Amino acid sequence: MFCSKFLIAPKWHITALMLMLASGFFSVELLAQDIDPITKLSSELAPAGKIDFLAGSIGDSITVAFDARFPLANQGINWSTGTHSAQLVNSHALRLQDLMPDQVVGTKNFAIAGSMSSDVVKQAAHLAKFHPDYVTVLIGANDVCSWQVHHLTQLQKYESDIQLILKTLIASNEAVKILVSAIPNMPLLREIGVANGCQSRWSSLHICPALLGSRQTDEERAAFAGRWEDANEVLARVSAAFPENVKFASSVSEPIFIFSHLSRLDCFHPNVTGQNLLSETTWEESWFY
Repeated sequence: MFCSKFLIAPKWHITALMLMLASGFFSVELLAQDIDPITKLSSELAPAGKIDFLAGSIGDSITVAFDARFPLANQGINWSTGTHSAQLVNSHALRLQDLMPDQVVGTKNFAIAGSMSSDVVKQAAHLAKFHPDYVTVLIGANDVCSWQVHHLTQLQKYESDIQLILKTLIASNEAVKILVSAIPNMPLLREIGVANGCQSRWSSLHICPALLGSRQTDEERAAFAGRWEDANEVLARVSAAFPENVKFASSVSEPIFIFSHLSRLDCFHPNVTGQNLLSETTWEESWFY
């Protein structure tokens, strides 16, 4: 598909913001909509004080629906815990509410754009305080984009972080069900984007130069693809170590996404249709399908 957080480091936020403002992409009013995803937890489904089942999400910019509809975060339509509209994005939280009509499903989204696995360790610790019943985890694109060619040490740290994330969540509720998503198909993203004139946008926004940089060689991109595969293998292996609590959704690493699933704002993150496809595809590998 395209990349997971799809990537997005803090400096990319600043660069993108400056460029979009300069080009008139959006107004000041739009900027105010959801700029601080960690303080605006999605909880529209649950009245205050009454939650029977808590669905949580942790990760990076994909799980705040960055640039999906409007610039920056669009948490209400994220694939996991979005609650705005099933007609736009039928998220896991909305699907769970349909499955449990007599219960109140609450949501907590601690994902933050730009996160790497070490950041999601902290997100898991925050979420664990609420003892969630269900959690989705999608992380790794930013890690892979930052790794060097000789990345064994970084890969080992990534594996350690994923293990800690899962152990933290399970310790908070021994019955919790966790869905770990594969990192979407980043090499395919480049192929799709190049064929549709995305290179200038990626270059101007400085998005994942290790893969999307205009000067990268075929050999360098092949090495990147190897690192992406290594990261997904770690996710699958670590998930398999907790069979009572964790499932691994591998299908999003396959070529299921097309150009029409990408944001018109950055030619990189999933748009509304892409978020909905991500929800549908991962749901089919979830605990409740």
